[in-house]
Amino acid sequence: MTRQAFPFEDYLNSVVRFLDTMEYYDTNYTAEERVSKLHYVYTNTAKHLAHYDRQKQIKMSPNNLQALIQVTVAMVVYGWATVSENVMVDLSIHFTYVLILDNSTDDNPAKSLESFHNTMLAGLPQEHPWWQMVNNHFPLVLRHYGPYCGLTLIRSTADCSYSSSFPTTHVTDIVACKVFQRCLVEQHNFMGFPGSLNYPIVLRRMNPLGQCIGSSIFPKERFDENELFSEITAGIAEMENWMVSVTGLLSFYKEFDEPRDQANLVDNYAWSNKITPEGALENLTTDTIVDSEQLLAAFRDKDPRISQTLSTFCQGYVTWHLCDPRYRLEELHSFGGESTEVSAKFHNYLQSAKEAGSVDPEAWAYPSVASLAADDLAYWSDGL
Repeated sequence: MTRQAFPFEDYLNSVVRFLDTMEYYDTNYTAEERVSKLHYVYTNTAKHLAHYDRQKQIKMSPNNLQALIQVTVAMVVYGWATVSENVMVDLSIHFTYVLILDNSTDDNPAKSLESFHNTMLAGLPQEHPWWQMVNNHFPLVLRHYGPYCGLTLIRSTADCSYSSSFPTTHVTDIVACKVFQRCLVEQHNFMGFPGSLNYPIVLRRMNPLGQCIGSSIFPKERFDENELFSEITAGIAEMENWMVSVTGLLSFYKEFDEPRDQANLVDNYAWSNKITPEGALENLTTDTIVDSEQLLAAFRDKDPRISQTLSTFCQGYVTWHLCDPRYRLEELHSFGGESTEVSAKFHNYLQSAKEAGSVDPEAWAYPSVASLAADDLAYWSDGL
């Protein structure tokens, strides 16, 4: 990517303004704690997905699956720093399934959706192996949450509600529908029509973010929904917009020249609102800053457990983006060096993030998925 092709100065300024607003400084873990949790969550996630039966259904090489697991494990450990390791494991598995579908190139989601509705309404198992794996695992995620957060996890991920009129329907048939729907839209790289101002945000919200993640940071092991119902519901509401805007902003550089990501939030904003990409980036930056200010201010005088959980998640989620090589944000500094105040400021933020969260996967992502899968295959081949 060349400096001329990408609005480098505007984007770097946008990211720094956001980090200033968040007062970014991640102190969620010591170095030893971070490595320990990464290894624990990775090991259990990898063992789950390396199982012989699941390997038969996952159309992905062990090495590619390894890369996806490392992404989701880091995201969960960095962001969900206040939950137990068992909650982290179940969330990591769930988000890895989502990432597997998001990175799939073998299947046409439209073909699977042709039979989805009738199968769901009849209470029959879904035909697609991905649905089957998610269906089997999602109840293990829901067990960690109270009724409201659990229902929010289901509703927000699917954008529809579970009806007791179909008591045999797998609840995750509904949950996974939205993920499939987004993949179907993104295959066409459709950016909306000029003047269709709502389209960009609707497409971004098809990601399993927002209220889904907002509810998942409040497990019942730490929060009594009856005691903190108002704070939890308000926290989930604020997290929805924050996740959409922050993810859109910090993903823009990565998505700019990626063929599968041309329907990104900034470009969709520009196309639908009939404005320049620079104007769309400024609008997104403003949204991100306003959402961040609201999230920080709304809970300053509320129960400290809520404000601490939200702050911890936000700091860790930003660290994950700054340190994950997929987002390539370190390249921004290589373009600009420290020639300007903004570049120098970004360099300081980047160094702070690296000190907190830049951990070589060799220190925690072992044993490999390939070796675990080979061991499990040998076990079942022996007839045990």
